[in-house]
Amino acid sequence: MINLSLQFKMLLGCLFFVVFSYGQQTQPIESSQLHELVTKKISMDKDNDFKDRYTIQIFYGEIQGAKKMKTKYNSLGLSWNASMEYEEPNHKVWVGKYRSRLEADRALIVIKKNFPNAFVLKP
Repeated sequence: MINLSLQFKMLLGCLFFVVFSYGQQTQPIESSQLHELVTKKISMDKDNDFKDRYTIQIFYGEIQGAKKMKTKYNSLGLSWNASMEYEEPNHKVWVGKYRSRLEADRALIVIKKNFPNAFVLKP
């Protein structure tokens, strides 16, 4: 019984050694790959392709109202992009995609000057 336990411990020890020795190997990234990844990330940031970001909702209702609000927002010339989203049965106007709640709150202060009912949400 003691031999079996000792053999099991040795087998378990060897297994951990093998797993951890493979875990320490790394492969260097080529500078061209790194440049390509950074360029793609910047492009995705500009195109607002990230879905897990905070946004500001300035309107929720019928399509005519949503179009008016988006036009009004675009006429202000603010730096954040506005988009219309549809969630049955209403349309929404969302502004920006922010990485943090702090960024969204800073933008909300500016946006609330023209849209007092605006609020931050994380879709």
